[in-house]
This record gives sequence, structure tokens and C-alpha cells, in this order.
Amino acid sequence: MVGRIIKRILHRLLRSVFMHPIRFVIVLAALLAGVALVIVQAGMPTLAMSLPNTSALKIGSSSNGSAPSATENYMRGTETFNAELVWNALSEDAQGRYRSRGGSMQALQGQMDQAKQAGAQLENVTYIGGQGFPDGTSMHFYTVLTRGPQSQQAGVEPVPYVFTLDPSGKIVRVQ
Repeated sequence: MVGRIIKRILHRLLRSVFMHPIRFVIVLAALLAGVALVIVQAGMPTLAMSLPNTSALKIGSSSNGSAPSATENYMRGTETFNAELVWNALSEDAQGRYRSRGGSMQALQGQMDQAKQAGAQLENVTYIGGQGFPDGTSMHFYTVLTRGPQSQQAGVEPVPYVFTLDPSGKIVRVQ
């Protein structure tokens, strides 16, 4: 008896839904709302993004938000085409990797002189910030507007720089 009643109700409901399109839309909206309510009640996973912990922030040896001396020297050396400033900002490991590829401070100065003669230059060097890590290393971020050699491009191009520093504050990697 109960089965017949349910069958009759479903039959009338389906017949009225398909015979009247507006009822179909209303039933469909009600079903979607019901499904959404079930999902919300069940606790749909959410994407949560947190800001970095500022207590772990280590920028060079100072806490006032200034750039580390190694990265500042590197950027100043690049701006002024002074290979000695750039070379001395690098860690011994980074210098060793450069030497293993046949490089030296003199070779670096030669490359910088060529770039200077070609008209390359850095403009508007901006320190963005840094992040320290528990092992004592840190990463520091810059943006730089560069002008390429005059024969290649006339406008400025923004270039990001990412420095990785070792615990002593020397540059291990430049990206």
C-alpha cells in the first residue's frame, strides 16, 4: 500500500515537471540547493593560504628590513660593472663552482666590461624582502629594470633576482 502511494506521488511529480518547464526549473534548482547544502554540511575541503611567519624573517644581519650587505654589494657591483664587489659577495662554494667552469674574477670583469661597452645597464634596483630559514640560510628578492645592449633593445625590461645566502651571509646562488 505504501509502495503504491509513493509510486503514484512520483508519477504525478514527474508528469507535472515534464509537462510544465517552469516546474522543471524549480525542481532542478531545489535539487541543486539540496546537494549544495549537503556538501556544505559535510565540510567540503577548503583552500587556506597563510602569510609567512614574520618572526622567522631574517634579512641579513639586521632586523630593520634592510637588504643584506652581500646582495647589496652584488647589485652595486653589477650596476657599476665592478667584478670585485660581485666576486667578494659570493660564498667560497659559489666562487669554486664558477672557477670549475673556467671562470675567475678577471674573466668576470672582462664580461662586465663587454656588457658596459655594449650599452647594458641596470636601473631602479629595488629590494623586495627576504626570508630566513631554520638552517641559517635565507632567500632575498629584488626587481631590477635593465636596458640591454643598444643594438638589441631600446626599452627597459623588468628582471627578478633571487639570492640564496648561506648562514654566514654570503651568496650561494643567484637566480
